Amino acid sequence: MSSKLFENAKQFSTGDVNIDNSRIINYHISDITANWKELLELLLRHTTTEATHESVTYSYTPSCHPGTRRTIINDIKEFIAQAGGPDCLRLAWFSGPAGAGKTCIQRSVAEECLAGTILGGSFFFGRDSGRDSADGLVATLAHQFCSAVPGFREAVLRNIGLDLSIFSKSLLVQLQRLIFDPLEDIGESQEWIQPKAVIVDGLDECRDKAQRKQVIHVLHALTQHSTFPFCVIFSSRPELDILTTFLEAPLWSNTKRFRLHGYASDEDILLYLIEEFSRIRKTHPAGHTLPATWPTREVLEMLVKMASGQFIFVSTIVHYVENDSQHPGTLLTNVLDAIATPKRPVASLSNPFADLDALYTQILSVSGINRTLLRLVLHAIPEIWSIIETNSLLTESEGLELGPSPLMLDTFFGLPPGTTNILLSKMPALIHVPNQHQTETHGAAYIRFYHKSMEDYLKAPERSGDLFQSEGDTVAQFTIAAIHNLQRWSHTLDTPTRDSGATFGALYLCLRFTWPDVPTQYDLSISELEAATDSKLENIFRSRGTQKSLVPTNCRGRQNTSYMRKPIALPTSRQALEDKVSTDV
Repeated sequence: MSSKLFENAKQFSTGDVNIDNSRIINYHISDITANWKELLELLLRHTTTEATHESVTYSYTPSCHPGTRRTIINDIKEFIAQAGGPDCLRLAWFSGPAGAGKTCIQRSVAEECLAGTILGGSFFFGRDSGRDSADGLVATLAHQFCSAVPGFREAVLRNIGLDLSIFSKSLLVQLQRLIFDPLEDIGESQEWIQPKAVIVDGLDECRDKAQRKQVIHVLHALTQHSTFPFCVIFSSRPELDILTTFLEAPLWSNTKRFRLHGYASDEDILLYLIEEFSRIRKTHPAGHTLPATWPTREVLEMLVKMASGQFIFVSTIVHYVENDSQHPGTLLTNVLDAIATPKRPVASLSNPFADLDALYTQILSVSGINRTLLRLVLHAIPEIWSIIETNSLLTESEGLELGPSPLMLDTFFGLPPGTTNILLSKMPALIHVPNQHQTETHGAAYIRFYHKSMEDYLKAPERSGDLFQSEGDTVAQFTIAAIHNLQRWSHTLDTPTRDSGATFGALYLCLRFTWPDVPTQYDLSISELEAATDSKLENIFRSRGTQKSLVPTNCRGRQNTSYMRKPIALPTSRQALEDKVSTDV
């Protein structure tokens, strides 16, 4: 509630508050003041905690290598310092291409602002843990302001108590009630007039383009409000919808632009390579066999040139070469050979990520690994994350460890224990795979791609070749596995926390087949699945390359849901599926 609503009122009572000279002097809503803990918990439940600079996800994200990117970081810090002055811009857009290091730079800025006690809050969009939506943006910032702004906590909790449905309303309404009104209620304070920064990273990772536009307008409104004590620096790829939003008046004139491609990065990349290869020579088990001149200056300069400003390119090379199970000299030679003679289709010659793709292809070309099974696991990782991210029940529930852990993947797809670990053990340059110690110490630990460009690579057939798999094929594989897990569970009726495969299978079928963006070639809903003809079901459940029918024998085209209420009779050819996904492990 804002006192400006009673600007011309004096000496009266509404029953809930006493008003004296337009100032709210005393709240008499006992339920609000007595239940601040519950109200704070309500606010916390609607925040996207994993999107903040204090989250576990954030701790996995690298910051800039020491001594690199100082020019752009210092320019952003200078913008923050000047934002407190009169007539200064307080909104900055920091843009750059994929793989250029935007998130690393934003993290470094956030860390330096935090060290200088001028970080007001942060929101890092991403493709995991629900960070692909802006639904929790305002609530997340408001929760962080509770610590950054004296008196803000009490003011925002009073407003939440007056409207418990606020979190179901639009971002602009939330902005007014959860940020602007509390700031007006607490008035000016000399304790927080120093410039403070809010960091918002990766807006292009927000899946809903309409929501992206709304976020830009929300951030602009923040920086135009007289009581808002922060400046906002947000980053994204220069996507067309984001760029066209900024072309609207008055956004363009009210925004400072930082274009990453305008900053020379070759020297920073060279410094990074020199220091990282020096570290490998000192710490690798075979490092003592490498000469002090390894790699040569010519090789370093070639790598810098091939990077074309993409830090992801050289960081992936370093991850690959530092593998302590092989000689780093041999691994670097493999990289150089892959770059010199990349196996790329003609259609990819104009691909700006051709060299990065060649590097990915080299790392994923591991001998002795079943490519079909590798393709299954690689596409399963983002598919599982996408299911978990769409349902808050899964992200908030304790005891349900349903993320893509090695055990989860082995269980869900019926693979021999340890299969996923073996498959991914030779790819530490691209994929984080939790070890047994991490799982025992911290509970469930999940598999993650180090960089979002990996998922982009897998989704493009012209880039990933035989590792490409359509979304429809992934849905079919997951549907088959879900039914097998539910059949197994129907014989044991174990508790959900003890059978993650069956639990995830049930949730997958419920959530995936009600999504509006299910692949059009399947056009599925629950009712359509029940009434599907044999030929339709063949298309749904046919696993790629498997000619033999994998359709559940009780799922025949009739308006009947009886098979949903009893153990599902699966085909006697279960071995067909097992042969499909686990041969040559």
